[in-house]
Amino acid sequence: MTFSTLQLTFDIPNVATLKHKCLSSVAEKFRGFKTKLTSRYVTKKNENSLLKYTWIDEDTWRQFVELQTSEGW
Repeated sequence: MTFSTLQLTFDIPNVATLKHKCLSSVAEKFRGFKTKLTSRYVTKKNENSLLKYTWIDEDTWRQFVELQTSEGW
């Protein structure tokens, strides 16, 4: 997601400090979401995640699970 996408959705002035805060907040929320997915669905081997998050396609989910369960992770 880019800052311009956020500006299309929300009324945010194009100020450097606000841009940094907004993008940092988005990144923090995304990391939290990935942590939640990993703890609830990957480590517990619960396959219902695709039923709850219908906007995640099977290929994207498979790649996410592979990444989260890889040795380097």
